[in-house]
Amino acid sequence: MGRDVAGAVLIVTATGSPAKDVVREFVAHVNSAAGNWSLLAPDAVVTVNGTTPLSGRYPGIELIRGILGDTARAVIRTLKVEIDTLIATGSRVAALLRVSGVTVDGRSFNAEGRLCGCVFGIRGRVIDEVILFPDTSLIEIALYRRRYVDDV
Repeated sequence: MGRDVAGAVLIVTATGSPAKDVVREFVAHVNSAAGNWSLLAPDAVVTVNGTTPLSGRYPGIELIRGILGDTARAVIRTLKVEIDTLIATGSRVAALLRVSGVTVDGRSFNAEGRLCGCVFGIRGRVIDEVILFPDTSLIEIALYRRRYVDDV
């Protein structure tokens, strides 16, 4: 799904890219809240860019699940990830994602729908690398309960 120049939502059913299909399936798993990690390779590496306490490099599924998954689960009640744009070449997929939800204390985050960037590396039918370029203020608000002056 993407947007045309007028902002209308475009839905493309035939992707022509197996790598894009893996990313779409991964996002569907994230949204199902089933805790299904089967699309991440056991030796996957996730890199969260930025300057938040969560920023860093997380090698291996156990570290990814333990730090990223458990950190989010402790403070986020509901999470929704939407794909705005996918661009693929070979085994690499660049994505613009919209991440929003509600914290355990009932506060919504990213209701405005700001986008974050993400690059996925695909090996076969699994993801072996995720490089996230998040809105760092969103991480601070959602995970660490920081408060900022509203954007004008």
